[in-house]
Amino acid sequence: MAGLRWDAAFHEAYVAFGINRGLWTRNSPSWPCKAERFGYFDRTIQYARSLLVSRRSLLAGCGAVSALRAFGRESPDVYARRRLQLAESVGRGVVALVGLRADEGRSGFTGFRQESNFYYLTGHDEPGAMLLIAPQRRRAAYREVLFLPKRSPYEDRWSSPALGPEDAGDLGVQEVLPHSAWERELRSLVRDRGQLFGLRPRAAWQGDGPGLAETAAFDRLEEAAEGTEIRAVNSYLAALRSVKSDGEITLLQRSADATVAAFRAAWSAVRDGATERSVLAEFIAAAFREGCERLAFPPMVGSGRNATILHYERNGGTLENGQLLLMDAGGEYSRYAADIARTVPVGGRFSDRQRRLYEAVLGARDAVLAAARPGVALNGTAPDSLQQVAERYFRRHAPRGVETRLPHALGHHVGLDVHDPVPRRAALQPGMVIAIEPGLYLRGEGIGIRVEDMVAITPDGGRALTGSLAADTDSLEALLGT
Repeated sequence: MAGLRWDAAFHEAYVAFGINRGLWTRNSPSWPCKAERFGYFDRTIQYARSLLVSRRSLLAGCGAVSALRAFGRESPDVYARRRLQLAESVGRGVVALVGLRADEGRSGFTGFRQESNFYYLTGHDEPGAMLLIAPQRRRAAYREVLFLPKRSPYEDRWSSPALGPEDAGDLGVQEVLPHSAWERELRSLVRDRGQLFGLRPRAAWQGDGPGLAETAAFDRLEEAAEGTEIRAVNSYLAALRSVKSDGEITLLQRSADATVAAFRAAWSAVRDGATERSVLAEFIAAAFREGCERLAFPPMVGSGRNATILHYERNGGTLENGQLLLMDAGGEYSRYAADIARTVPVGGRFSDRQRRLYEAVLGARDAVLAAARPGVALNGTAPDSLQQVAERYFRRHAPRGVETRLPHALGHHVGLDVHDPVPRRAALQPGMVIAIEPGLYLRGEGIGIRVEDMVAITPDGGRALTGSLAADTDSLEALLGT
């Protein structure tokens, strides 16, 4: 396993740079065994090592070694503008962000994933980094400092080579210092600037408390601050992250497109007697083939009564003709998440009852899409909120006796996280990207229906990023019945 991990890092470098020298192909599923079998193994290692050891050349070609993980990473200027925007928003003191350690940022079998706010400000996707931003104030000049751990050849042999302080200039940060200078510089800046802002752990969206990694990072900041009060910078970052740039929307569209392709692949496995997990396997394989680095969240593939469990994640049931299958899943491309849900008939045909219920859900989605525009609320009880638009549609069009109040919020914001932060009670603005997910759940009948799409808010309405995926009953029957 250790050897494969090292080799896979080289394979990832090779694919990320789009190089085709005949050593292997993207479609060789048995690599590295196949490469070794045909005598290419040594050439492969030598070539990839020349890429990774020449860090300066890599940086000039792609902006940072981090691009090995994020194929569509934005330019250093984008991250620099974000840091300046944050400094202008805070306007005083010092902002300190602590990146995750290697053991805190593990993401299943897909490797390290940096804390999203840290990545948003730096584009740096490697463990052990810290960041200081000191806004300009009176006679004090603006400063930004990135702190990176020093790496050794021994460490590089066990995990892919990473940037050190001496070769990170092209990340675009004003100053890059070794990790050992972190506490000294933090305390010195706080003495000069007077206030300290940091990222406080926020409750996870499931409501089960803050994440362990977030808490550990904050604990390290508290230790370095030596009793200095740490004010929350979360709301400033949420305001920035909630409105996406054109570049971010392009990456979200790419993530959505990959997820659409993965849904279509998964539907090919929907048949009587198949398992939920086998359908999920097709989704995962297709998402990775389409360029996703990981899944954006634990996927749901629920058939029959399992579809009525809002966050069903076991995915262990067996499909039967006549059931509905609800799939809620998303890939993550270049760090940006997608979130789509569709409900399809096992066996290829909706019953009359299922069709009536499904068309009520689809009609609610269409009503929400038509009502999406700047100035309205996504969730809540305000008469013009999109949640109330959906529930009014259900009251008018759902079959009698069906609960028309949504058991969950209508939607959420999507970005670097599938539940992206947003300022409290913020109305929709151009550039925001949301997921809308109306649904009806009839546990007694074993029917759960949800239709979820991603929508980019424009100056005059909303544009579906996932509209290319079939949603109407006739199209779904045509696809599932073949």
